[in-house]
Amino acid sequence: MHRLPKHVTLKHLTAFVAVAQESSFTHAAKRLFQTQSSVTSLVRQLEDALGTQLFARTSRRVLLTPAGEEFLPRVMRLLADFDGVIEDVVRFGALERGRVGVAAAPSAITQLIAPAAAVFAAQYPAVRLYLSDDNSGRIQRKVAAREVDFGLTSRWADAPGLQFDALLEDRFGVLYRQDDATLRPGRDGAMRWSDLTGRKLVGVVDETGIMALLRARADLPIEAAAPFYEASSTTSQAALVKAGMGVALLPALAAQRVMEPGLAYALLARPTVVRTLCIIRNKEYPLSPAAQALIASIHEYLRTAQLPAGCRRLSATRRKH
Repeated sequence: MHRLPKHVTLKHLTAFVAVAQESSFTHAAKRLFQTQSSVTSLVRQLEDALGTQLFARTSRRVLLTPAGEEFLPRVMRLLADFDGVIEDVVRFGALERGRVGVAAAPSAITQLIAPAAAVFAAQYPAVRLYLSDDNSGRIQRKVAAREVDFGLTSRWADAPGLQFDALLEDRFGVLYRQDDATLRPGRDGAMRWSDLTGRKLVGVVDETGIMALLRARADLPIEAAAPFYEASSTTSQAALVKAGMGVALLPALAAQRVMEPGLAYALLARPTVVRTLCIIRNKEYPLSPAAQALIASIHEYLRTAQLPAGCRRLSATRRKH
């Protein structure tokens, strides 16, 4: 078994191709903007490294040997592949190609990511986008496993390998039937948690950021973390509320997504409960240029977005935690 030759570089291969195509060391040197002696030296070094002669030199022309004829098309493919790889990486960095994967809460996709992505896509039309709506627990796991570039949801559990950059605060309220005469907001437009005493609650499955936050609040006057009915999504929650089966505790952004005729929503006070939506990223891996650009588009969209009452964009000084 022959050992692979050492010290063969792109310079050697480029010089070989130029001489082969020009059939002249002089013309090849002009094409490469080098001296004839340097091109001759590169070809000789390549032949020495390969242990075979690539050119038959005559007084008038430089011709390929049988070994050189077999070597040439392979080297040309190799150089073309190399140029293609370099071009692809440059285009990736310049956002002329790429892919961004995002996992987010459904309300964040509808209210934040989709409108920001429309602007992003117009600016970077060659970058592909993959969106996955999920609950907070699975979103954190997807980011940790690098199944997506970043997530956008509330914190479900502490995770040392993840970075949470707070984006906005989203206040909790109650979703109820509009024709329920026993539930009416006060003069400040809000309801009290105590107003919900005795009501059957329609909750969502356990791995959501909503349930994690409600479980952590021991100061609520009702059993908010122990709903009578459970649904797999906020859309299903709203359907059960509309059917008259109970009321649902939802952040304002999530409530706006599922609002429809026959439903009403009011913020809750005493106490005020908020969730913090975060950009979630893996600490150990840098974001791609495309992912960074999409996050910038989300921040830019939030600067002028008309958010529902109860939502507040956080300043840069409060984002990282």
